[in-house]
Amino acid sequence: MLLKKIVIAEDDDAIAHMVNMALGDAGFLCLRARDGEEALKLVKAHDPDLLVLDVMMPRVDGLEVARRLKADVMWSRTPILMLTALAGIDDQVNGIEAGADAYMSKPFDLREMGARVKALIRAARRERDRNPTTNLPGSRAIDEEIEGALKSGKPTAVIHVDLLNFDAYADAIGIAKSEEIVKSVGAMLLQCGREASGGGSFIGHVGGSDFIAVLSPDYAEAFLTAAESAFETKRTAFPGEPGILSLVSAIAHTTGLTLNTGADELGRRLGKAMKQVKATGKTGHVTWSA
Repeated sequence: MLLKKIVIAEDDDAIAHMVNMALGDAGFLCLRARDGEEALKLVKAHDPDLLVLDVMMPRVDGLEVARRLKADVMWSRTPILMLTALAGIDDQVNGIEAGADAYMSKPFDLREMGARVKALIRAARRERDRNPTTNLPGSRAIDEEIEGALKSGKPTAVIHVDLLNFDAYADAIGIAKSEEIVKSVGAMLLQCGREASGGGSFIGHVGGSDFIAVLSPDYAEAFLTAAESAFETKRTAFPGEPGILSLVSAIAHTTGLTLNTGADELGRRLGKAMKQVKATGKTGHVTWSA
């Protein structure tokens, strides 16, 4: 996994060095900006996971940097930890209103800073990685979940769930209605995963009508049985001609896979298994194991 990048916008060399050393030791790749103008350039060039932003800087101050970033659709989701020697309530309110996500007054404890940095990055990545239609974790979060399963070495089932003939059906009923159906199917799969595993499953939304479930092999069959049953019940409420839709799935297991080649091999298995299922034109699933 790539190192998480942090832009540190601080004109005081001693403070910048101290922050850089602390966050660098924690495993972050730190990029230094000496003024607000340079901070804006670095953020737009490197798309960092976080901006640590001093308020009082030359050329463009921290408040203006925050306002410009939050007003830009491309950079508005970049979390900002604002640092300042101004500790008054009004100063904090100004910083937050300008767009800061968190605020620390100088002097500060480096351990507290490290904890806040990690918390802000976690929250921002969770938000970025959600599919806007279903609010489920998206592609990058799915990749990280599978990587985590491979790292753990515990046997894990990865299930690809899709709706057969969905594109043609969506063309017939329109974008708004088809997105509502995808949203309802996502909620259904999440509920089935929770019930099958007692809350220990991961359900992600790749896009369209494609979903990925990551859970213990002990719960895979129960999850799919519940999902197929729930889908048949739910389908009767869909508009148009929902009878053309079928819930199809493919399963691959992490058993015997390494971290280096595991994700690619899982993808290959899932793709081949899903192709096999769709070729039949029927509801069902195929299991591939190492």
